[in-house]
This record gives sequence, structure tokens and C-alpha cells, in this order.
Amino acid sequence: MTTVRKRRRGMNPLVGIILILLVLIGCVGGSFLFLNNARKEFAEEEASMPESAISEYFARLKAGDYSGVYEDSQLIAPHLNGREEYIAKLQEIYKDADLSAIEFYKVDTVDGVDVYDLYSGGNYLASLRLLQAADGTYHASTEFSGNNSYTIEVPTGYKIKVNGIEMTEDNMIIYNETATNFKGMKDQSTAPKVDTYLLENLLGEPKIEMMGDGEYTTLKDVVTGTIYVGEAITDPEVLNTLVSYATTCAKLPAQEATLGQVAAISVTASDWYDRISTMQNAWFTAHGTSNFSNQKAFNVIAQSEDSVVGYVTFEYFADNGEVHRTWHSGYQVSLVRQNGVWKIAGMGIDSELNPLYEKNY
Repeated sequence: MTTVRKRRRGMNPLVGIILILLVLIGCVGGSFLFLNNARKEFAEEEASMPESAISEYFARLKAGDYSGVYEDSQLIAPHLNGREEYIAKLQEIYKDADLSAIEFYKVDTVDGVDVYDLYSGGNYLASLRLLQAADGTYHASTEFSGNNSYTIEVPTGYKIKVNGIEMTEDNMIIYNETATNFKGMKDQSTAPKVDTYLLENLLGEPKIEMMGDGEYTTLKDVVTGTIYVGEAITDPEVLNTLVSYATTCAKLPAQEATLGQVAAISVTASDWYDRISTMQNAWFTAHGTSNFSNQKAFNVIAQSEDSVVGYVTFEYFADNGEVHRTWHSGYQVSLVRQNGVWKIAGMGIDSELNPLYEKNY
């Protein structure tokens, strides 16, 4: 009996090669996915590290992205500094520093915000605040504050912006009280009422905008430094009244006007009148020639419908035949309308308001 053996069939070589390739592709693909996920996790972990935020912050400064840095600063530690002042301060701090070699050391944590001191070549530059966002990433902002504080008085009920930022009740320290320049009136029933804001740690003088209709501007008190906000006044009658009243008061020490003439244009029940009515003028030399020139009222604002404050400048010349002199004068005059008549409620003297003052003294 003949036995017939069946021949075993082997795997087709082509099929084997394809299987090997599929296995290799699977391994490579798996490795790629693993590495990609690892890179993603590492990037996320790195972004959640304070050092990464500091490096990114200085990369933005090197790239000149100052506006972006300013916007971030408002998110991390809101402040009232204007964009231009803030950027100028940044450039001043880091102008000589190698931004690629900044040394930093954590020194504090305040209300969940980490504070780092920055050094360049061993020299202290500034402090950096790092805030961790809800997604775990950090954002950085240079911490600095100015030495300038400002008091702003705004007609009650009106809203303002400071350096583009709307003021809230958090910035308000006094509500609906008599304006500072009218507090010397013993009866303040006709005086303007204002809301007072305190702005602290500013790098420079604030830019103030009134929210609403009308042309508004500001005036800085020559005595207290308080900034008054009010509607700009260009009415010739009001401007002429300011000049007339200021020159009448200037005539009193020169013995060219009487106290009665000053009383007629003043709120006599006021600190202002108490001062001027007791002023001595016997020292002024008698003279035969005198005149006023270059009289001007400017930067005049209304703090209410019946009150204004503005600057007045003029030159006063006197000659007694032997000696002559010109005074370059500057006044701040506050007027209140009582029974339809403008009266002086207060006055401050500042000769530096006059552009000719520094040229002659």
C-alpha cells in the first residue's frame, strides 16, 4: 500500500511582509501618540510653573509687546495708571537689563499672588507679581507704584473715567459735600456739591474724562492741589466778570479801590472776605501813574449752574515818578451767583499762572 504524504503549505512571503509592516506601523503610531501626549502633558505642566510665566513675560518685553503686558497688569493687580505712563516706567526699569539673564527669587505671597524680586547683575530691578489662573497657568506683571496721589472733585451724580478706567464707589471717599473752594462760605446753601475721589500710587497726573454730554475740563486748585471737574465756560460775560473782580481786588492793596468796593462783589460772610478785609495796605507807595494790561480769564469751569472757578492773569504797572515796577500776577477766583449777582466766594494767588512771571523773576 502506497502512502501518499500531503505537502505542507508555508505562509506566503508577501503576506508575512505585510503583517510585519503593520506591526511596525502600529508600534510607530503608538510611540508617536505616546510622545505627543507626553509633550502635551509636559507643556501643560511647564505652563503651570512660575518660572515659565517669568520667562514668557520677559520674552514679551524683548519683543516689544508692551501693550499686552499693560493689559495683563490690569488683570493681575488692577491700577489707575495710564498706558503711556506704565509703558514708560517699564522701559525705564528694564532699559539696561539683560532680559535673558534676569535672576528672580520668591519673597512673598499676598492674597494668592506670588511676589518675586528681580535682579540683573546682582542689582535689584523691581518686583514681579504672579497670579495663577483657574486653568493652573501663571501670568506675570511688574509691580510698581508711583508716589503721586490726587483728590478729584466732580459735580455730584456725575461719573468720570481716569486714564480710561471708569471710577466706582470704591474710589469715592466723600459723597455730596460742598466743593473745597467754597467751604469758606459761612452759609453754604448756594455752594456747589461734589463727589470726591482719591487716586493713589499714580506714576503721573491722571487724564480725567467726564462720562456724558457736554464739554468738560479740569482745574487744579493753586492752594490745595485738588482737581476740580466741571463744564468748560467760554461765556464772555462770565470771563469779563472774573477779570473785573480780580483787578478790583488787586487795586485794594495799591490803595486804588476801597474795601467797600471789594465788599460789594464778595460774599462777606466768608473766610475770603475776613482775610482781605483785614489786609494792611499802608505799605504801598503813593503813585501817580498805574495801569493794567494783558488781562485774561481762562480755564474757567462751572461746578454747578450758579458757581464757576477760573484763573485770571494780568500785569499791573505803577510809577511814582522815581520808582516804577510791573507785577505779573495770577489769581484763582471762585464765584457764586446769589440773587442773580456773581460774588467772590474765594480766591487764591499764584503768580506762576502768569506766563511772564518766570521770565522776570
